[in-house]
Amino acid sequence: MAYRVNETAQHVTIYLEGELDMSVGEKVGQFILHYGEKYPSVTLDFTDVTFVDSSGIGSLFYTTKDLLAQDKQIEIINVQEDIYDVLCVIGFVEALGVSIKQVEPKV
Repeated sequence: MAYRVNETAQHVTIYLEGELDMSVGEKVGQFILHYGEKYPSVTLDFTDVTFVDSSGIGSLFYTTKDLLAQDKQIEIINVQEDIYDVLCVIGFVEALGVSIKQVEPKV
């Protein structure tokens, strides 16, 4: 998994690319937590995330939970439809109250 970061004074956007799975879940979680602790507002851009497994979701869940406990604002944007469906089915949104937005369909 690759990532890049765009930082402003009060906000960080983290662009993730590739598969969020068991092999990278913990490392990605630590990376998100590192940047998330520096800023009051965090956006995770999933435009180029192609796959998420249960380990990746678990890492994302606990990292997000830790940041929310620090009163951070978190949103996940541009989520592919299949990944969005999985997050909804497992109750990710309801459990954490995080805004998750699907990628806009191409016309």
